[in-house]
Amino acid sequence: MNARIEPGEQALPVGVANDHCGDDQAAAGSAVQPTLSSFLAAHLAPRRSQAPGVVHAADAAGLCAVIDEIAQAVKIIAARISQGAIAGQQDVRAVHARSNHTALDAAAHDVLAVTCERSAEIAGMVSPGVESARARSAGRYVLFADLLDGAANAESNDALGTVFSLRHAGAASAAGECVITDTKQLAAGYALYGPATILMITIGRGTHGFTLCRERGEFVLTHHALRIPDQGAVLTINGGNERFWEPPVQRYVRECRDGSAGVRQRDFDTRWTASLAADTHRTLMRGGLCLFPRESRRTPRAARVPLLYQAQSLAWLVEQAGGLASTGRARILDVQGDMQASTPMFIGTQREVERIERYHREHERGEDAPFTSPLFNERSLFRPEARV
Repeated sequence: MNARIEPGEQALPVGVANDHCGDDQAAAGSAVQPTLSSFLAAHLAPRRSQAPGVVHAADAAGLCAVIDEIAQAVKIIAARISQGAIAGQQDVRAVHARSNHTALDAAAHDVLAVTCERSAEIAGMVSPGVESARARSAGRYVLFADLLDGAANAESNDALGTVFSLRHAGAASAAGECVITDTKQLAAGYALYGPATILMITIGRGTHGFTLCRERGEFVLTHHALRIPDQGAVLTINGGNERFWEPPVQRYVRECRDGSAGVRQRDFDTRWTASLAADTHRTLMRGGLCLFPRESRRTPRAARVPLLYQAQSLAWLVEQAGGLASTGRARILDVQGDMQASTPMFIGTQREVERIERYHREHERGEDAPFTSPLFNERSLFRPEARV
């Protein structure tokens, strides 16, 4: 189970860093937006880290260093993405058969791999397609990361992301692999590469967002103790796979599409970016529900989202912002699994997640089955194929 939000930590108004990254505010006499480094130093101070459910003082310095190192890697990846296909043409590793997003994947992997190798605190890294973390140092943490989430979006110049979390590492095994000593996350976050580069993090004391100031080359605090809206009318799902969804998901989406004319009695917007980081960020900012359901075409009804390096990272961020994260049947942060485990994921506003959970329970009890009777049946003047 992960750390909780301190009761006294309330959200402040969300701001967006301007081109001068707080310089104009300082000139006007208002408070300057803190940088990521200064925020972490205060946020992880030993006097506060003794509060129940928060990281211990022994981890404070190490986590500050690692999150700063990840932020530096994010800056490099953002610069590479901003050049698009230009950088791919200049990269000697990019061959004609390699697409732009494949080259970006490789570049992101190289950047984070070098970050791990140079870090005194990171023992190893787990990423998609890697079955185990190789111990690179005597560091205390294992980095779980989806290096470039939504990489295919690069070809259409859409948003991409990096999702990550940190867990404790034990002594290396005889095979040289990292041993994860605790399933609890110590920190989690994502980087969003869009019109602005945003880094969202949590260490168990709320969810906080930082925007990259390109003038200063620093991340500055722009979303302090972010809270997901209590109500949201945004439905985030890939509608092209509807025929493969489970009945509770089909029911939920159908009711949202019926809008104000249906049982929900209000209209919903449908969005889909094909990037976990981007879709989660929209949900955090605007509320609603982001759905990654099971699909029947996958065997055996396999889930969509890798558990350890995507689902639980995003789930913790959403819960720390006041939302919920569920598999439809259980809280995602309570699910146990190995590095290959995956899960369906429903994240968003509390009441919407609770509704989709209720639909799953009703389906399992048979309460959502259509009415049938041996004595009564439908009668119509129209042929069956003509019915709507």
